[in-house]
Amino acid sequence: MQIKYLGDEKFEIKAKEAVVSLSDNISVNGFVFPGAGEYEKSGVFIEGIATNGDVIYLVRTEDMKLCYLGKMSNELSDEEAKEIGDVDILFLPLGENGSMEIKKALKVLSKIDPRIVIPMLYSSLDEFKKSEGIHDGEIPMLKIKKDELPVDERRNIILTPGQ
Repeated sequence: MQIKYLGDEKFEIKAKEAVVSLSDNISVNGFVFPGAGEYEKSGVFIEGIATNGDVIYLVRTEDMKLCYLGKMSNELSDEEAKEIGDVDILFLPLGENGSMEIKKALKVLSKIDPRIVIPMLYSSLDEFKKSEGIHDGEIPMLKIKKDELPVDERRNIILTPGQ
């Protein structure tokens, strides 16, 4: 799987089965999903969970579970975190464009506790980097397979926005 950050809340995921676009709308191979509910397209499984005016999307592909919070602005309840379950890769908003402020985002991060977190919707990563102990730089794209996921500790991946 290849994950590319297109800026703001937009990502492109190239999986074996399909191309998944994450943004205001979630799509697989160009087919846009209408919102909350369960869907399947081209071997990619999408679940949209409605929460306090936001929709959290769970994407299952290549035997990995991705959680896309989009422009989520509210904190996550314990029940919602339980419904989300174990997550391999979390796309976490960090305060820009009406998304949750960094302190709320860090609480959500601790509730979900993914194997990999990819920040989005930020103007500065200083507070996030400090809280997560990040010292390295950005990469243009994440290429990952299920057997390459971290086991004992979380990895933070900062992707360079590109086209």
